[in-house]
Amino acid sequence: MNESGPSRAPLASPLSRRRLLRLGAASLTAVSAGAALSACGWSGQNADRSSTLKVQNWGSADEAKVYDATFAAFRRQHPGLKVSNNVVPVTLWGDYVSKLAVQMASGHSPDLLNLGMEGTRLSVERSMLAPLGSRVKDSPAAFREHISELPKALLDAYTVDGTLYAVPNGWQTMMVYCNPRIFRARGVELPAADWTWEDFLSTARRLTGGGVMGFGLPWGFFQLHPWWLTNGGYPVTDDYRKPNLSDPRVVEAVAFVRDLVQKYKVSPDPTSVDVYSQFAAGKFAMIGAGRWPLPGWSAASFTDYTAHPWPKRVSHTTVVGGSGWALSTRAVKPDIAWAAIDYLLLPSSVARLTEVGQALPVYPGIGDDTGDKAADRAFDVLFRQLDDSRPVAAPAFYDTLESVAMRYLQQIVSGRLDPAKGLRAADAEIKEAL
Repeated sequence: MNESGPSRAPLASPLSRRRLLRLGAASLTAVSAGAALSACGWSGQNADRSSTLKVQNWGSADEAKVYDATFAAFRRQHPGLKVSNNVVPVTLWGDYVSKLAVQMASGHSPDLLNLGMEGTRLSVERSMLAPLGSRVKDSPAAFREHISELPKALLDAYTVDGTLYAVPNGWQTMMVYCNPRIFRARGVELPAADWTWEDFLSTARRLTGGGVMGFGLPWGFFQLHPWWLTNGGYPVTDDYRKPNLSDPRVVEAVAFVRDLVQKYKVSPDPTSVDVYSQFAAGKFAMIGAGRWPLPGWSAASFTDYTAHPWPKRVSHTTVVGGSGWALSTRAVKPDIAWAAIDYLLLPSSVARLTEVGQALPVYPGIGDDTGDKAADRAFDVLFRQLDDSRPVAAPAFYDTLESVAMRYLQQIVSGRLDPAKGLRAADAEIKEAL
């Protein structure tokens, strides 16, 4: 997906409660998943009792339990099928894909993969993912209807050179969370909808002091994207073929982030602090995040927060990431894996995972009425960010890009390296590796 500017794909229309119930009904579950298996010539009656669907998955312990329960429900519809669901935590997507490539090369390939957006082109480049276009076209109408409900921006992110390689199962974007209690105590107004970097800095400086820092800077390659994007920058070229870290717009954004820590002292060193728990403890007045801290905050009964778009330099464009279901090119049971994707895309399946998961659901209208008013309001703001977002930079050399960039960025933000000099060196090192 080559882009010359931020993606502005529209959201799918929100699903009504009646429509969710209709799409998630048991009759559709049986018809849709059953039809998919029948179409591929597999059923419980003729299946080898040792048939095992191998799934390479990722997530938290709570998410693993929900996935296991969902696959158990899928198995009950198809006697004789076993599912091996390997759920692992992910820190770096480049590492996840590299380990998976070694696993596949050694003859132990999974059939079904849960893959982050960051790993899509990297996996396609290594011939790890099967194209899905013909499978979508030949699937039952109910499945095609599910696909039509997915936001176009997410489908585009898993499309490489016109070919779809994964079906989105969840997504993330980023915004700024503010603690209104701290704002009130300091006599500071909450951000306006069209606030700027200058407004952000002024606000952070007024909020810093008395044991409170103005901003908790989340640390990570994905988490830094909003600063680049709101300045019109992007860490790779638009054709995804070369690094672009030395672009003046990227350099300016990184210098601003460095100054938040080193010059203005409104944010601590981001590489060694859990900003999400510290925000809930009242140590930060603002932090940047997606949906991922909300389940933990709800569990801890923390509700002192409001959600706001990222402050702009030239725009409010933020980042979008996520994960999707893909088929391995070395899958032993690709047809059964495709039927499992059909089942996992049912709104009822998506809703179960949304209750405990860190991602936003692929269907609007799911997970937005939890009873936690603060979380539900944030949910709504997060969904609206998709209209002004651009996918996380995910070239075929993502593993090299992420590891090299973060090594230099850590030195820059800690004050040990000049931003322009450091990012030129990072670009050069990545180009040499390519």
